[in-house]
Amino acid sequence: MRDLREFIEAIEERGQLERIAGAKQELEIGGISKIARREELDTALLFEEIPGTRPGARILTNAGDTALQVTLSLGHEPTTDIREALLAQKEHAGKTETRPVETVTDGPVLDNVQRGSDIDLTEFAAPIWHSEDGGPYIGTADVVITEDADGEDRNAGTYRVQVHGPETATLNIRPGRDGDRHRQSYFDRDEPFPAVISLGHQPDIFMASNKRFPAHVDELEFVSAQRDQPLEVVEGEESGLPFPARSELVIEGHVRPDAEEITEGPFGEWTGYYGAGETQQRPFEIDRIYHRDDPIVLAYNNVPMASTAMTTIRSGAQLWDQLEKAGITGIDEVTTIFPGIWFQIISIEQQYAGHSTQVGMQAMSLPAGVWEGRITIIVDEDVDVHNLDEVLWATVSRCDPAEDLQVIEGCVSSRINPRMSPEKTESGDHTKSRMLIDATKPYHWKDEFPADTRIDPALETRLKEEYADLFAE
Repeated sequence: MRDLREFIEAIEERGQLERIAGAKQELEIGGISKIARREELDTALLFEEIPGTRPGARILTNAGDTALQVTLSLGHEPTTDIREALLAQKEHAGKTETRPVETVTDGPVLDNVQRGSDIDLTEFAAPIWHSEDGGPYIGTADVVITEDADGEDRNAGTYRVQVHGPETATLNIRPGRDGDRHRQSYFDRDEPFPAVISLGHQPDIFMASNKRFPAHVDELEFVSAQRDQPLEVVEGEESGLPFPARSELVIEGHVRPDAEEITEGPFGEWTGYYGAGETQQRPFEIDRIYHRDDPIVLAYNNVPMASTAMTTIRSGAQLWDQLEKAGITGIDEVTTIFPGIWFQIISIEQQYAGHSTQVGMQAMSLPAGVWEGRITIIVDEDVDVHNLDEVLWATVSRCDPAEDLQVIEGCVSSRINPRMSPEKTESGDHTKSRMLIDATKPYHWKDEFPADTRIDPALETRLKEEYADLFAE
């Protein structure tokens, strides 16, 4: 699929799209999207006829909630099974190959161009997602394209974008990210920092932009390689920076190093809390707005206590791949929940004493598992990692808290950690503890561990077939 419209058509054909007309930007779009995910409706939501926006402006939410949506986005064999989708992604999780993009002179995103006094970012869908948000946020699944001041290093990242007025936004780039490094390279020269921000695109571009790659990997070129065809891009009139030719909506602008800072946030983060609260940011001054007719903003709305297929599939596949490449044997399955990196579950076939501890410690230390993790649970291979009831059963029946819990201090965290004290947040010591739960049978007497009473799978299948009327949903 080349763009967001082809993706929407594909999921609508398969019954995973609902169109909603008339919902308001203030709390209603966010609220409906949150309830739909919490209730596991298994459908993306396309909001249309939105009050307060230009005619035809739309926004798509919940577009990565199901295995089908994610496999369609990533070009895998479509499936509704989360395990099949995770296994498919595992085959690609460690790939970093790139392929050059193709620069073209025209594309649907250039159908409409706002310049000068015509620029008005407030015409487009930018919801107030949560009741305490500091304002409307148009960028939650965006792709921010930047280069260093020497033009030798390009990056596409995802950073939240708040609307402050027709020609003004803020771009919240956290310290240490590639975009921050690029910004500083301009500021060191006392020059404005340019950027282009795509706000509607095929979800595979969004997934690439918020994935952690080695510094030399160009995310746009990575997408070209994953699609096995060059991603077509056009260049911004002001900055010359590339952006997808089939994007729905793109803003081009700059941040001046001498600009007076304005208040950004707070914003309801993926943690389910408001995280770092208000921040002070130099404004992003808009030079151009490019958009298709009836443009669609792609959004990734944050819902506490509800993981998405996108986070589970990508985080689980990447962690599994890295564990195997680290030389860890006996891995049976890997998954992540709440909302993908907080909670890791790994099943293993125990091969030696200390095997479960080794796996857990490695999972916490690898790039896919090191940032913002909370709890890692190791279970035996007879436990289905995708069935939380089974995982909890194994945890309470095979784990002795006095022997099988370990707390590791000084682990990597960030300002958005809701459990970090205000004093620690301000000090810059963004570390925390993590817990490893060994819910495997004790290795030295696992063969003597009491037999469980679970029903034989073959008998279960036969009974469900013979008594289908009883077990019908």
